[in-house]
Amino acid sequence: MASSRRNRKTTEKELKKALRNRLEIPEMLDTKLPHIEADGNKEIIVDGCKGIVEYSQSRIKLNTGTLIVGFTGDDIEIKNYSDSQTVISGNIFSIDFESMG
Repeated sequence: MASSRRNRKTTEKELKKALRNRLEIPEMLDTKLPHIEADGNKEIIVDGCKGIVEYSQSRIKLNTGTLIVGFTGDDIEIKNYSDSQTVISGNIFSIDFESMG
């Protein structure tokens, strides 16, 4: 029975890899890490936010499920917040990452 489960998991991995290759999806998009896009230092978009850990005009920290992502700046604010996408704007000085594990 354990052998059957192992074979099924191997087959699932192979199928996912084949599909990724066929659709030409970069492997980095298949990870559980957050996807973060920056428009200079004025706007940051974070996909897959799980919650807000800290929020002030100079510091915002987001829980992404695998990492805590922190943003430091002047007059920064959350412009949009949802499970799928969070938008932070302002004068952003730095981004830092904390492992959750």
